[in-house]
Amino acid sequence: MKSAREIRLFRMVRIVCALVFVIFSFTFLSIHQAPLLEVVYDITATGKLQYDENITAAIITFALLLVTLWLNKYAKFSREWEAMAYLPACVILAFITNIDRTIYTGIEFSWSWVWIAGIAFFIYVFASWVLKRVLFMRIKDITRAANRIMWRNLLLLSILFCFTGVICNDDENFKHEAMVYHYVKKGDFDTACRVAARSFAASQELTAGRAYLLAHEGVLGEKLFTYPQYYGVEGLLPREENSSPLSASMVYDFLKVSPEKGEGTIKFLSRALSVDTAAVAVKDYYLSALLLDKRLEEFVDSLPRLYNVADTANLPLHYKEALLLCSKVFPDKESCFTDAALEEKYSEMLKLEQEHQDILVRSNYVRKFFGKTYWWYYLYAD
Repeated sequence: MKSAREIRLFRMVRIVCALVFVIFSFTFLSIHQAPLLEVVYDITATGKLQYDENITAAIITFALLLVTLWLNKYAKFSREWEAMAYLPACVILAFITNIDRTIYTGIEFSWSWVWIAGIAFFIYVFASWVLKRVLFMRIKDITRAANRIMWRNLLLLSILFCFTGVICNDDENFKHEAMVYHYVKKGDFDTACRVAARSFAASQELTAGRAYLLAHEGVLGEKLFTYPQYYGVEGLLPREENSSPLSASMVYDFLKVSPEKGEGTIKFLSRALSVDTAAVAVKDYYLSALLLDKRLEEFVDSLPRLYNVADTANLPLHYKEALLLCSKVFPDKESCFTDAALEEKYSEMLKLEQEHQDILVRSNYVRKFFGKTYWWYYLYAD
């Protein structure tokens, strides 16, 4: 029979485990996974209620706590193994946050979750069966046992939480896209830009999202090549098929003009320039598309129609870099553009190139110092 001190200890352990789980679950859902849940809500919700990450996290956490307490009435995990009661809740938590692009393309059946659920169920049932027959020995020294029991439960909870984080969504690009979408909805474009800058191995959707954010802030021609451009001109605009919260409609609503079916990026943007109702940002999208497609001469011919080339102080940085590069690559091309600071910087790049004969080594060294210029993109990017 348990003593009064043992009963108080076990009750305290149960309360501490519940509180730690509630704190973890609420934080995990309301902060770390909130943008992903918001994407699902916006796709599936039919009502007019605005998504609230705190309310959603609280409801899910409360439901998982109830499930845990109900299951533990039969499993009877206690003492050092009280935390094992939260194994099903952690598996469910990982499952509902395992959100990726399939929510747009159609959810596919995955055997991986069958295996995860099956293994977790076996561990839960087997551990419960074993512990019911082992852990009924009376505790002799309740004071010394209290610390041991509490720390073992906290360690076990930490392992379960790490397990949850490992098996939930692992697509970092999709997470970043969801976070960008979250901040764009709130109108916080500064934070959205900072989030979009985190991923260097960006997806095509995130690359297009970056361009949209820069264009919205009016700095597309100033900062486009500060980010890696792995997709060339195809990464400037989102794909027509929806596979990301950074949807095509968001960008085309901003540009106030949409492409026709099968219309290429440059052809579409060239046509958009002649549409009276199109946004001012269309000109930067068009010029950026020419740069991304390495149509340097066409860019130089088009720029005077859209910008005052003589006003070099207000000319975006990448446009000035392209003008200077064109005068070097195509000496016969007439150009009245001069910029002493850029000329000096370009000369430094040429000196660095001459120090390395191997093309791969040269590319890497030049990228280290000039990777955020249009020059590196034009000369070395595939």
